[in-house]
Amino acid sequence: MEVNTPNLAGISLPLQFQNVSLDLESAYLYKFSLPFTSELKLKHTTFHQREGLILILTDTSGHAGLGEISPLPGFSRETIETATFKTTMLIDRLINSGEFTAQAYSAGSLNWAEYPTPSVVHFGIETALLSLLANTKRISLGAMLYGHSSNKIPINGLIRGSLSNWVPEAARLVRDGYRTLKIKVGRVNPELEAHGILEIRQTVGTDIKLRLDANRSWDLETAIEFGKAVNPAQIEYIEEPIKEPTDLPRFYDGCGIHFAFDETLHGIIDPTISFKSYTGLKAFVLKPTLIGCTARFLALVNQAKDQNIMPVLSSSFESDVGLSILAQLAASISGEKIAVGLDTGSAFAVGTIKKRLSTQQGWMPARTLTTQDLDLRHCELLYES
Repeated sequence: MEVNTPNLAGISLPLQFQNVSLDLESAYLYKFSLPFTSELKLKHTTFHQREGLILILTDTSGHAGLGEISPLPGFSRETIETATFKTTMLIDRLINSGEFTAQAYSAGSLNWAEYPTPSVVHFGIETALLSLLANTKRISLGAMLYGHSSNKIPINGLIRGSLSNWVPEAARLVRDGYRTLKIKVGRVNPELEAHGILEIRQTVGTDIKLRLDANRSWDLETAIEFGKAVNPAQIEYIEEPIKEPTDLPRFYDGCGIHFAFDETLHGIIDPTISFKSYTGLKAFVLKPTLIGCTARFLALVNQAKDQNIMPVLSSSFESDVGLSILAQLAASISGEKIAVGLDTGSAFAVGTIKKRLSTQQGWMPARTLTTQDLDLRHCELLYES
């Protein structure tokens, strides 16, 4: 299929890309099953491995674009089986149907009224197409969309273990070069957790940024009391502290701790709505593969920037291919200024590329992958066209 359009997947492209034609030649879809180094517990679900799909699109000039479609059980709206079916149907139309156009795909994927819950499949296919287009000019996906990109991005170090390990783990991460730490809270007694946060601050000093993530664990009263207790620790923000998002401004008024949206963003139908009524809103924690289509994700990024809200990209335990895509986007959206949550690759025993993405001194490189970088030994070929 030949693509020659001023927009793709509902995204207006820069002028230099508006007359670029993509003559798609082939598509390969692989399924991966990557074991974790140790079992992973998320939202009452225990994982021993991560399953997902890697899409490779090539054009007749030899360029390639990579995408990942990896629904996260317990969080995504789709199973891996449903995502596989949707993906194969769409790429079959992309490659084999002369009637299927990029304009038609764009109109469908951006119609929020008709598709209020965009699919992880949209994001995977769209980023593969956009990456293929960027590769025709030998630049990164982020640089194509925003006109600029950093070579590396700062990563927030994640503390998710038992309370007794918080302080030594925080000290280790700071020694390793991390300048922002994120601590999972809302798991045990809030008074004990508040004391642990204060001890972390005392240990790491005032130059290290502290972020908290409560995953909607508390009622409003408990959250406010916790916020008052940790206020001396100079918390940058706390993600989703209470069960009811509409009460978040009351939380901020009650304790003075800024908050961030995470799960709330996944239920928003129209990403162009205003968030100005949410007093105390500091950040959007953006998980692109859970938000859905690329245009929806970028609309939320634009909303964040327009309203002085921090766009903080975060992963959903994607493979190296997905992390590379997210890192390229973060390198252009937040650059070297905002630490992002992409340090999940270390949870896997094996990867999908030969040279694994890794964090050094609290920084991750923003790499554009080619097909030569791939290591598909742990993958099964599902589709070829």
